[in-house]
Amino acid sequence: MIFFETLLICEFSIMRKIRNSILVLYLFSFSVFSQESDLQVWSSVSLNYKASKKVNLYLKQGIRFRENSSLLSKIYTDLKIKYKYNKRISLLIGLRDIHEWNQQLERDHVFRYYSDLVVKKKINRFWFASRKRFQRQGNYNAFTNTFRQQLLLNYNIRKTKLEPEFAFEYFLRDLQMINKIRYTLGVSYPIFKNTDFNFSCRIQKELQVEDPYTLFILLAKLSYDI
Repeated sequence: MIFFETLLICEFSIMRKIRNSILVLYLFSFSVFSQESDLQVWSSVSLNYKASKKVNLYLKQGIRFRENSSLLSKIYTDLKIKYKYNKRISLLIGLRDIHEWNQQLERDHVFRYYSDLVVKKKINRFWFASRKRFQRQGNYNAFTNTFRQQLLLNYNIRKTKLEPEFAFEYFLRDLQMINKIRYTLGVSYPIFKNTDFNFSCRIQKELQVEDPYTLFILLAKLSYDI
C-alpha cells in the first residue's frame, strides 16, 4: 500500500500543476456550460499480472478529488480477473471497495460487483473495442444495478509509441433509462519497459434529471506489468 500511496501522491502533484494551468480556461468557459459543473482530478495506479496464457489479474488503487479538485471525493481498491477466450473476446469479473465523501466530508462505504464482455478488432493501425458491463453497487442497505456500454477507438501512430484514443460510454441505470454519458479523449505512452502512462480529458454529463450535473475530469493512470 505504501508503494501505491507514493505513486498516487506523485501523480496527484503532477495533475495539480496541469489543473492550475487550465483553470483559467475552465473559469472562462464556466459561464458557457451549466452552472452545475465541477472540475475533478482522477488518478490511479494498477498492477497487472499474467497468471497464465489466458488469465490475467489486475489490482488497482485509485483516488479522486472534487470541488475544483480541492476536496477528497473517493478512494477505491479494485480487483479483477480477465479470461481471454480468444484473440477478440475476453471475459472479466471484478470487485471494487469504495470509500467516498460528500461535501460535508461524511464518509460512505460501498461495494461494486461487475462483469465485462470485451470484444476487440484490429484494422490496420486502429483498434476498436466494445465493452459491455453489468454492475451492482451499494451497501448493506440498498444496491443499484447498472448496464454500461463503452466504445473505444485506439490508434497507433506510425514510428512513435504514442497511442491516442477516444471513448464513448453510456450508463443504463436499473436497466430502464440512460442517466449518464461520458466522452473521453486521451493518449498512452510506455515510459518504461513494463510501465505505461495514460493521460485523458473527460466530460461526464447527467441525463434525465431536472438540474443535470456536468463534470470536466483530468485523468492520470499508471500501469505496471509484473
